[in-house]
Amino acid sequence: MRNVRCKLLIVSIVFLSLLCGSSCQLQQVPQEDNTVVPPLHTVVFIGFHPGMTSSQSPALVRSPISGAVFAAEPVHEETAARLSEALFENLAKESRLTWVSPRDAASAFSQIASSNPTLTDREIYVRIGKTLSAEAVLGGHVYRFREREGTDYAANRPASVAFDLYLLNAGDGVIWWKARFDKTQISLSENLFDLQTFLKAKGRWMTADELAEIGLAEFVEAFPKGEKE
Repeated sequence: MRNVRCKLLIVSIVFLSLLCGSSCQLQQVPQEDNTVVPPLHTVVFIGFHPGMTSSQSPALVRSPISGAVFAAEPVHEETAARLSEALFENLAKESRLTWVSPRDAASAFSQIASSNPTLTDREIYVRIGKTLSAEAVLGGHVYRFREREGTDYAANRPASVAFDLYLLNAGDGVIWWKARFDKTQISLSENLFDLQTFLKAKGRWMTADELAEIGLAEFVEAFPKGEKE
């Protein structure tokens, strides 16, 4: 009888571990939409924009594209631009798509947004795609990029980052693919199920850049590779 109880206890622990492990990773693993992405050839890379300007105070905000909620803080334009550059470099290397450059996308974004101040970001994305003769548009927002306070092995406050990314149909604005990374590093003792991050950090407290690199790498891995003629 005792052996049976032990076995049941072990099974229960394993089940709960798997369940908790899965739920703990939902925020840091890109979540793909159920929409099937058709074969693509040309995509406009808009990249990231700050989800909150420097004049605003930290608050819960909604994604201008999907309405998803993020705990946001002011983000510098330079930070968004740096993450955009890193993402574009890796996507261009890994995918088989033809990309419209971030410079061309930025020029189109500025022109369309200034000429049509009432348009939503989603509507601007669609217009950019049509203007630049692309099938899809890729862009998102950085909602949080908080640097750690402390050193590699003694942090008073851990790094915390959050950003999302959307692949939109340039014809009608439908979201073909989406990804989200929302992560605050936690010590292994506080979250035994976040072993993956602990191993990637090699037991250190990561900087915001290092934490963001994990999210960008996951985005690149999950992004539809497409077909290039």
